[in-house]
Amino acid sequence: MTDEELEEFQKGLTKTFFLSILQDLGEIEDTISDYEVKALIQKALTHHPELQVEWGEMDRFGQNTLLVRYQNNLLLIEVSPLINAIRVLWNEYKNQST
Repeated sequence: MTDEELEEFQKGLTKTFFLSILQDLGEIEDTISDYEVKALIQKALTHHPELQVEWGEMDRFGQNTLLVRYQNNLLLIEVSPLINAIRVLWNEYKNQST
């Protein structure tokens, strides 16, 4: 993969991920839990047809580690900070709007 192809892939993935998260959050009427955020993250990443996404085994990888396969590459992503950020921001927004 060339640098240009990698950059294009990253931009497309970022756009798809954030638009999916925003759309799914817009359909939620109440505050959300960590588990619900984890489901949103996994769903958002699976919108990209070239990615295989699953949660890593807790005993091997920890509580919030995503395994993302792309072509012959495996990426381990610790998403605890992302989960917390989405949950806190969304819950504060929902609490202020009610």
